[in-house]
Amino acid sequence: MTRSNAFKISACLLALATSACTRVPELEDQLSADLRSADYPVLVPLDQALEPLPHPGTQSEELKQQMAARSARLQNRASALNAASE
Repeated sequence: MTRSNAFKISACLLALATSACTRVPELEDQLSADLRSADYPVLVPLDQALEPLPHPGTQSEELKQQMAARSARLQNRASALNAASE
């Protein structure tokens, strides 16, 4: 990397970092006094917040059944189209 490219990248990063620290009055003025003084919400572990994922074996069986049903519907549709064109 040349010095001029490194300088340009450094200047862009510096500008980005300084703009990230600015106040945004439009956003801050929308908060009411009671929201500003409100407590932070209670944090819960993700294990408790998210529902458990289905077992991959069960999920793959369901997908296999869905794909077989779709295949059968498409075969029936193709047969009907072939019969109609003859």
